[in-house]
Amino acid sequence: MPHRPSSIQWIVIIVIITDVNIGAMNLNQLLVLDALLTERHVSRAGQRLGLSQPAVSNALSQLRARLGDPLLVRGGRGMVPTARAQALMGPLRSALATLESALAGPRAFDPAQAENTFVLAATDFVELVLLPRLLARLTREAPRVRLQLRSWPYHRAPPWLETGEADLSIGFYGEVPANHHEQKLFHDQFVCIVRRHHPEVGKRLTLKTYVRLQHVLVTAEASSAGVADVALAARGLSRHVALRLSHFLMVPAVIAATDYIAAVGDRVAATFSRLYPLRILPPPLPLPRGTVGQLWHERTHASPAHAWLRKVIAELAAEI
Repeated sequence: MPHRPSSIQWIVIIVIITDVNIGAMNLNQLLVLDALLTERHVSRAGQRLGLSQPAVSNALSQLRARLGDPLLVRGGRGMVPTARAQALMGPLRSALATLESALAGPRAFDPAQAENTFVLAATDFVELVLLPRLLARLTREAPRVRLQLRSWPYHRAPPWLETGEADLSIGFYGEVPANHHEQKLFHDQFVCIVRRHHPEVGKRLTLKTYVRLQHVLVTAEASSAGVADVALAARGLSRHVALRLSHFLMVPAVIAATDYIAAVGDRVAATFSRLYPLRILPPPLPLPRGTVGQLWHERTHASPAHAWLRKVIAELAAEI
């Protein structure tokens, strides 16, 4: 692994060339200087770089003029670096090695050794169905990787992906913005839930009863309509939304304690029916399936670490 220059080494480089117009220098000249300091011979330095002897000599002349120092002088067995060249040698090699490493591109991602922190934007619904599986997978394969969850209840791409405040968004969304990528993960079917001994709902939920009841709607925006509102409007009907919540996971507790009704994803209903006295019923009219997917920005698209995380999430979603 190339040695990364310390702040002191960078200061040495800056101090050595303080009086030099850095903009007038180029990387090729620094490469020539590094080769000359290594080979101590103009011809061998040229062979090392694939340059002719006159080209190396010309570069050395320009460096001497710009740095105001001979840099290398003749000795008994070749060329000998001056004191200034000696001082520049270590920091120069470290800086070039760091630059070469950076330009070589990202290394292969090793989850077992990784200590990355990934920021995920997600709804509480996604956290419920996916997070326990993801944490179990990370514990086995990437024990030092850390997750940070940020709540995003909206059905659109969060701006955090572009700004770098989040690495990945998992949830429901509509249009995919420019410079973003997507992957569909799984579908979620809506079902209706009421409390187990609801006085108005029998073995079967009729459309007439459904419209008459008070409804709970999960939405992050006060004026937005739910999928049930759209489906009812197509039939010239409407419902009374008595309660709007911004989180899915509060709905089962509310339903279990009231005579309200709610349409939720079948996974949420199945999970909480084991904790609360709920009944799960098919909707009395067709409701579209919800599609959960993951979104990410172009800035993380080629990152091996982020690609690994997206692959893990896709594999886990396929098991749900």
